[in-house]
Amino acid sequence: MKRITILLTLIAAILTGCDTEPDVAPMPTFLGYANTTIAELLAMHEIGSEDSYDSIPMGSNIVICGYVSTSDEWGNNYKYINIEDETGGIQIKIDNKALFHKYSVGQRVYVKCDGLVLGDYRKLPQLGLWANDQMQPIPNFKTYLYLFPDGSPMGAPTPIDMTTIPSANEIPSTMYNCRVRLIDATFVEGGIASFSEAGAATSHEIKMADGTSIVLRTSNYAKFARETLPTGTGNITGILTRYNNTVQIVINNPDDLENFTVPETRQTVFSVNYANAFNEGWIKTGTGNPWQTMVNTNFSGFYVSPSADEDYFLISPSINLGSVNSPELSFTHRSPQGFDATTMMCFYTTDYTGDVSTTQWTPLPLSAGNGTTISVNELIALSQGAQSSNFRLMYHITNAPSSWYLSDIKITGLVQ
Repeated sequence: MKRITILLTLIAAILTGCDTEPDVAPMPTFLGYANTTIAELLAMHEIGSEDSYDSIPMGSNIVICGYVSTSDEWGNNYKYINIEDETGGIQIKIDNKALFHKYSVGQRVYVKCDGLVLGDYRKLPQLGLWANDQMQPIPNFKTYLYLFPDGSPMGAPTPIDMTTIPSANEIPSTMYNCRVRLIDATFVEGGIASFSEAGAATSHEIKMADGTSIVLRTSNYAKFARETLPTGTGNITGILTRYNNTVQIVINNPDDLENFTVPETRQTVFSVNYANAFNEGWIKTGTGNPWQTMVNTNFSGFYVSPSADEDYFLISPSINLGSVNSPELSFTHRSPQGFDATTMMCFYTTDYTGDVSTTQWTPLPLSAGNGTTISVNELIALSQGAQSSNFRLMYHITNAPSSWYLSDIKITGLVQ
C-alpha cells in the first residue's frame, strides 16, 4: 500500500506540473525582404494583343511584398488573391477555393517570383504558371515555395478614389488589380436587376456623376448574387480590373457599397406545411367530408368533397403582416366539375372572434370563371387594411356539386 501511495503521488505531481495552456500558432514571419516593387515587376511584361506571358527565371531572386485586398469568403473571387503595395497591384492565381483563411484582407504577403510566370488574361496582369496556352494557378501544395504571409492582417489597403472612368488603355497597368472607390456612382439597373443571374457571371453598368461608366462584374456563385442592386447614388469600393477594353470593378461583398438605398425585396412571409397543417393552426368545419390534406408526388394541398346544403370553412392560423409592405396572396385551385364563384369563395379578416358567424370577413375576388376545370393560379394584391398582425384567410365552399382543391398557398411581401 505504501508503494502504491508513493506512485500515485508521483503521477499527481507530474500531471500538476504539465503546462495546460492551449497551444497558440506562431505568428507567420518571413525572414527576408522585398527587393522589387510591384510596379517594377509589372514593367517586366508588356501586355499583348492576346493573352501573353514572360517567365521569371530561376535564380533571379525577385521578391515583392503587398497587402491582400480581395476575399473569396463571399464567393465573388475564385482561386486568386490580389495584393498591392504603394506602387501597384497584381493578381496571383492559386488553386484553392478558400484562400481567405490564410490570406485575409490586409494580410502582408511576400512573394518569391523565381520560376513563376508574369502574364495577362484579356490584358489584366496576373502572376501564376503557364500551361496549355493560358495562365494557370499555382498548385496549392506548392504555395509554400512562393507565398509567405508575414505578421497579422493590418486592415484593407486604402482605396484610390475615382470620380471619372478613363478608357481602358488610359489607365496605367499598375492601377489595375488595386483597390479603388468610385465616388457618386449609380447602378443603371438599381432596384430592378440582381447582382448576377443564376446561370453565369453577370455585368451591370455603373454611371459616374460625369457620365462616364464602368462595369460591375459579379459571379453567379457569389452569396449575394440574387440580391437586388441598390438604388440611388453612393460609393463603391472594389478591385479595378479590365476585360480587353472594358473597365470593370469587382466587390468582395455588399458591405463595399456605401450610402445607397437598399431596395425592399419580395419575400415569402407565409406558406403551408400541408403534411401537418391542422396541427399548426389551420381550422376546418363541416360534417361528413370536411376539409382534408393530401401530400403525394402529384398533389400537396387541401381538398374538400362537400355534401349538398352544407357549409365548409377552412381558416388559416394568425399571420403577422403588420410590417409587410404590398402583401400578395397566391394559390392554385381546381374544381373537377367546374368552378362556381357563388359557391367557392375566399375571404380574409384581421379580427377573428373564434366564431365564423360573428367575424367580419372581407371577400377576395377570384379570377377563375365558371366552367374552369383546370388548375388556376390566383395572384391577389391584399389591401392596406390587410396589413395586420392578426391576418387570417378563409376558404368557404357551400352547396357545391364539385370537389375543390387548393395548393401552393403563400403570401409574399416587400421586406426592407
